[in-house]
Amino acid sequence: MEYSKQKLLLSILIKFEESFSHQINESAVNQEMEKFLKQSIRELSEKQFRGSLFDKKVDQIIDKVNDCRTNKKLVFNDYTGQLWQQILQIKQRTTSFETAYSLIDILSTKNTSLKL
Repeated sequence: MEYSKQKLLLSILIKFEESFSHQINESAVNQEMEKFLKQSIRELSEKQFRGSLFDKKVDQIIDKVNDCRTNKKLVFNDYTGQLWQQILQIKQRTTSFETAYSLIDILSTKNTSLKL
């Protein structure tokens, strides 16, 4: 994955983790996932992985979250769910204008800024 796409994905992952942390659900699954997300995304950010190392780490995050959603009934609020869908779309394909406009729409609903 190219560097600019990795940077965009990391920014959205950070917003996703922040939004997930603010969900009001203190189930064991949510607490476990919150800890995993904080640790994994902090590691991605601090160690500044590039190239295939970044891709592998993001794949691990996606696999774990999707597994918890399927098998442990992890639920997202609307905003967190929208961010997650964008993360999956960006990971699957190249960034496009459609993705950019979706992100602008999602992020503007929460009055947040995306720093790249």
